[in-house]
Amino acid sequence: MISQGNLKIDASNAGVILDGSNISEDFTSGLEIVSDGNTIQGLQTVNVSPGAGISLSGGAQRNTIGGDRRVGSGPLGQGNLVSGNGIGIRLIDEGTSFNTITGNLIGTDATEADAWGNSSSGIYIENGARGNTIGPDNIIAYNEDGITIRDLNSLCNTITQNSIHDNEYQGIYAFEGGNTELAAPFVFDFDLATGTVTGTACANGIIEIFSDRGNEGEVYEGRATADSTGAFTFNKGAFFTGPHLTATATDADGNTSWFSIPTSGTSRALVLQQGNNLPRTQLEPKQSRELEDNRIGWLCPLEPGLSVQQIEDTVRGTKRLGLKWVESGFDYYDWPFVEATGRYSEYYIDPDEDKAITDYVNDGIKIMCTLIFWDEEILDEMGEENYSRFKTEEEIQRWLDYVRFIVRHFKGRIEYYHIWNEPNCPWLPGQHVVLTDSINLVKRTVPVIRQEDPRAKIVVGGLPGMHHAFGRDYFFGIIKSEVMPLVDAISWHPFIVGDSPGVPKEFQDGSGGPEYYYDYPSLVQEIKDMASAHGFKGEYIAKELQWLSPSSSGPLDVYRYSEIVAAKYTARGIVMHLGMDITTGLAGVDADVRLHVLRPIERAVQNLCTIMAGTEPISLPVEIQTEATNIRSYSFSLPNGDKLVALWIDGKAVDNYPGINTTLIIPVSARRAVGIDILHGFEQELVTSIEDGNLVIRDLYVKDYPIILRLSP
Repeated sequence: MISQGNLKIDASNAGVILDGSNISEDFTSGLEIVSDGNTIQGLQTVNVSPGAGISLSGGAQRNTIGGDRRVGSGPLGQGNLVSGNGIGIRLIDEGTSFNTITGNLIGTDATEADAWGNSSSGIYIENGARGNTIGPDNIIAYNEDGITIRDLNSLCNTITQNSIHDNEYQGIYAFEGGNTELAAPFVFDFDLATGTVTGTACANGIIEIFSDRGNEGEVYEGRATADSTGAFTFNKGAFFTGPHLTATATDADGNTSWFSIPTSGTSRALVLQQGNNLPRTQLEPKQSRELEDNRIGWLCPLEPGLSVQQIEDTVRGTKRLGLKWVESGFDYYDWPFVEATGRYSEYYIDPDEDKAITDYVNDGIKIMCTLIFWDEEILDEMGEENYSRFKTEEEIQRWLDYVRFIVRHFKGRIEYYHIWNEPNCPWLPGQHVVLTDSINLVKRTVPVIRQEDPRAKIVVGGLPGMHHAFGRDYFFGIIKSEVMPLVDAISWHPFIVGDSPGVPKEFQDGSGGPEYYYDYPSLVQEIKDMASAHGFKGEYIAKELQWLSPSSSGPLDVYRYSEIVAAKYTARGIVMHLGMDITTGLAGVDADVRLHVLRPIERAVQNLCTIMAGTEPISLPVEIQTEATNIRSYSFSLPNGDKLVALWIDGKAVDNYPGINTTLIIPVSARRAVGIDILHGFEQELVTSIEDGNLVIRDLYVKDYPIILRLSP
């Protein structure tokens, strides 16, 4: 420990190794500094685990860790190497301020090329350490996170002109209020060949531009200053290294943001309306508790074996996306998992799962609990061909006892109970229920739920294969039965196999390709008409929408879309269902709270959750003048009187589609129209005119994903 101030440890001409391999304490530091004005240069502090290689704590100020690696004859010059530790360099405690960390190798070997990462963060700033400067010229790579800034009092920490790359999660990760969680910049237009970038960030902020192979900042390209509106332009005057560009922002107080969403491709110009030079601004997504109901949810079971961290991350991820309902349960959803693990249903609720339900509800997120009972008593019968559940009174009674236990336990917290999952699958003997027994099961289960929680809503359906006769026939058998007046919601899985106009013919299964996709709205209307005719007056729920991409599919999935195309179809699916007054649920979504840079799918979902909050579908006749023949549109109203019009070209989606020039004539008197790009996350006021009492928008580019117009009276 260095408790005496104004000392200098200079091994820049020699090289000194502090190796913590034999440290036996739970958490310690290779070098601890608690005083002021010290300089540390030329050291290698390695293998201190789980502790920190170098720690500045207890109010240490004005210390310099590192220097110019080109100065000195030692292997690192004035820089330090801090690798193979639990944490590389830790700055902790209130008053630990005005320290500079520069010119170090953090997570690499002395060659700068090979990985020797710290198992946690390369640099960790927490518990009120503030006003420190990280940079320039640090190489921070191969750690779990590059730089972590944690807690509300860890502020004004500036990160500048470093090379940060190849960290497992994030290059810069600020949470729990660290550095105010300053928003990252947003890049609108760029060109790698000409070295130009435009975007938006915090007003008057310093913007640093980087090239990277992923989503961090390996190569520092230069800096620009945003104007009072946050707009910035940078021209390097030479080509960018690429292949992706990212940026950070540093505000007037010295807080530095995360890295921005990385660019893709060699150039981009985000244009909503030809000739429109009005400012573009980044959307600011809201979390679930801030939003009115948007009727968008996801499948997120609380399955056996989840860790506390997995459960907490799932809850935080749900809130982060702005989702307003969750489809969950307390057992595996599908029989193969039970068969593989032997985890049958028990009369037990894990306390951490119980807490998760309460956390959801406290943030205004509704729960749909899928009731499933994996009955160990029938294990011997599972080998029978085409075995079907719930044929004996004994098995039904065991099921009803389990239902009673679940509903009684969660009374007042769970709003929806879905009776069974995907019963129409004869190849799943632990899951299959023939139609007549399924109807009987609903009739037997409804009184139990009503008795235990009269305010709960009961859901039936949940069937896959709507593009096949086996799915439709079973589904319509339920709809035509006497259970319709007994239940509150009907659900189905509409696009779980990713049906779209873009499925190649060789991957089309039955009628699940373009024909099914285009006929789907008619199928929905048929469902509504049939259910209404049989006494149903409740809610329609289309759940487990999914278009597979490389990051959301398994080795047995035969067809995948690109990440961008999957996002476009997902956005279409959400808007289409909301436009038909159907609550919408997703599958295959990942809201990992450690990942600031969400996949395109999650970004689109997050933006739609904010934009569609509080909407109700309406009929608004929109005249569309364009060369395109397949534009789909839906309209909505908002509680404040605004109207939304969503429209897209409903053909095959592709990665890069510039859009088609379109004129819209809308019979509303609106003083302002704003175009919203939900895929890229920005909005722009549109140039409009009023002609014959109608709002006219000319030269609008309609894309192959929903562009949403917000019309304000």
